[in-house]
Amino acid sequence: MQRYFIPFFVTLYLAVSPAQASPPVQEVHVRDLSAWMVSEASLPIFTLEMAWRGGAATDPDAKSGLSMLMARLMNEGAGDMPAKAFQQALADKAISLSFNAGRDEVTGKLRCLKRYQQTCVRLLKLALTAPRFDAEAVARMKQEQSSAILRAQQSPSALASSAFLKMAFGAHPYGRSKDGTQASLARLTRGDIQAHYHNTFARDNLKLALVGDMTRAQTRRLMRDVFAALPAQANLPRVPDVLATRGPKTKHIERRGPQTSVTFGHRGVAYKDDLFFPAFVMNSILGGSGFSSRLTEEVREARGLAYSVYSYFLSLEHGDLWLGSVASDNKTTQQALDVIRAQMRRIAKDGVAEPRLEAAKTYMTGAYALRFDSGAKIAQQLIGVQLSNWPLDYFKSRNQRIEAVQVEDIKAAAQRLLADELLLVSVGQTPVSLAK
Repeated sequence: MQRYFIPFFVTLYLAVSPAQASPPVQEVHVRDLSAWMVSEASLPIFTLEMAWRGGAATDPDAKSGLSMLMARLMNEGAGDMPAKAFQQALADKAISLSFNAGRDEVTGKLRCLKRYQQTCVRLLKLALTAPRFDAEAVARMKQEQSSAILRAQQSPSALASSAFLKMAFGAHPYGRSKDGTQASLARLTRGDIQAHYHNTFARDNLKLALVGDMTRAQTRRLMRDVFAALPAQANLPRVPDVLATRGPKTKHIERRGPQTSVTFGHRGVAYKDDLFFPAFVMNSILGGSGFSSRLTEEVREARGLAYSVYSYFLSLEHGDLWLGSVASDNKTTQQALDVIRAQMRRIAKDGVAEPRLEAAKTYMTGAYALRFDSGAKIAQQLIGVQLSNWPLDYFKSRNQRIEAVQVEDIKAAAQRLLADELLLVSVGQTPVSLAK
């Protein structure tokens, strides 16, 4: 999928303090549409993030990869302009318009200079309301997606991640690849894409985030002019909620090479759970804070067993996971895993010392402001919070709730993430064990 990007970077200086964390966010409504916006007159660039609930989880069983293929085609021609003409119209005004598909949503991102906003919005409306899905573009995007599938099959880490999701979610749509398979991709037709487009792009499943030199009145006008033309309701299948299967459980995929890649994890913690923020802070200490995490200290720095080791939470609309990853020399993969599990047991048994907890809080609250130092980052945060179903006051309450986490909360969260219930997939020449 050909994309054009603004050829420079603009930093947004809003004097955001760690305590404030984010710029002021406004909620704007027009009829059945709503948007979150940050108005900043100093910005020469207008950024719009869009997301429609649905995504790869709504692909029919035999047609996995449909949402991704549709997304790849959304800027490949619209109205009376085929792909090349449409892309040239974007390039003439340095407009960036791209689409993607996640497991729970189809997203769009628009960036353009303020002085070209009228052209920018006109092309966006054309893409959203009159995509062409020409045969030539469909064939070309199929080839691009097929290549992505082949690249993933050559990557040990991608193979491990894909197999882990299959292990965790089984026949649930989350267990499938977003790109689909070569067989499912070959089955997709232009008619499939057109039908899925009409079922997905609607107003009732739309989330919007805008950042730039825009007033509330101008934002309402944009929402009305562009998005009111979409159908009122999406027509997508219901995706059931799912809990990841319980471990311990392992799978090994034999692959030649000097290293073995490992993905491990299990059920996560939902936002509404009282342990969400304690688990969030606990994971930062364990494996989520880069070089200052315990896993990096013990696996990389102290023993030299891996270049990178980390853990994180994956919050999906219908299920939650806690995941980790490491790649080590074939001869030391088991040792690296044993060290990881020992650190998990240590934090569950002993918790953390007060100084370590305070250092983690300082890092997490201080670093949060860096997510709001450009218009693009702010828009990304606004749409991400909406897609997570978190409230508008999350931007204000997030750091406060991190500061409220106590030592005993960290221990309780760690005990929820037991090392003895791991799901694990290894790809390489070293099958690993959870026996110890």
